[in-house]
Amino acid sequence: MEFLFDPNVAYVLLAVAFFSTIFALLAPGTGILEILSLILLILVGFTVKNMTVNPWAIVLLLGSVIVVLVSLKRSWKWYFTAASILALLAGMLFFYKEEGRILAIDPLLALFVSGTVGAFIWIIGHNTVAALNLKPQRDPDSVIGLTGKALTDIHTDGSVYVGGENWSAMSDSRIAKGNQVVVLQRSGLVLKVESIPEKTKQKKNS
Repeated sequence: MEFLFDPNVAYVLLAVAFFSTIFALLAPGTGILEILSLILLILVGFTVKNMTVNPWAIVLLLGSVIVVLVSLKRSWKWYFTAASILALLAGMLFFYKEEGRILAIDPLLALFVSGTVGAFIWIIGHNTVAALNLKPQRDPDSVIGLTGKALTDIHTDGSVYVGGENWSAMSDSRIAKGNQVVVLQRSGLVLKVESIPEKTKQKKNS
């Protein structure tokens, strides 16, 4: 584990840990990213215990993570998000320290990692929030009350053509193939339908 105490390795580990943590908190999912983030943060804690760090950078880093998450979720003005990301990157850059050096890490590595992490948070963060806030373009329950045609005989199962689409269907009574049906309710991808009586169809057609 000694290699973790190299400032360059520790810095990359820190950047990946906080990058994954931001997205684990931004869009909780299967738990895989959350577990990965936890493991990486534990390793970061191990380096903090055995290396010299700047206390003010820790405060800046933790505070900026919170602001980044809030600014992305609430769709603040772009300059608030940009400022919080820059603060986050600054906290990472100066997290570890060495005597006689402003930066404990290689400047080229710092430039590459900071640019990559900053761009990814900006692009992926905005896209993730936009996807989470995207409302379904069509309400699936809008098929309730529509009429359609039985494509097969229907009872415990069958299929109908309703609203321009084929659906699985079931009915309390047997419906012959070709009959007109009306949708009573939807359960997942299955519609409960009933046959439209001939008199009702004739009235609608008259």
